Amino acid sequence: MSVHPNPSHPPRALYAPQLGELVRDLTTGRVGTYMGPGYEKHPTVYLRPPRGGYEWEVPASEIEPVHDEPKLGPVTPTVRTNSQVAP
Repeated sequence: MSVHPNPSHPPRALYAPQLGELVRDLTTGRVGTYMGPGYEKHPTVYLRPPRGGYEWEVPASEIEPVHDEPKLGPVTPTVRTNSQVAP
């Protein structure tokens, strides 16, 4: 898939996310998990929906960090007793 920067506005400073970080695709408004750099002529990155799905490619200048998305907290394991097991 070929991705070209939008010529109607100047390029933004490139944001360098960590692998697995949530970022916003400014071209679509979608939030995705940063999967790594792309391989096109212009700098691009691959994003994947946070809960899985198909990756998409976006110009590297068109992503920003996500600050308003809820963070997942630690999960406390629970132990089932015999009285909680369904017959």
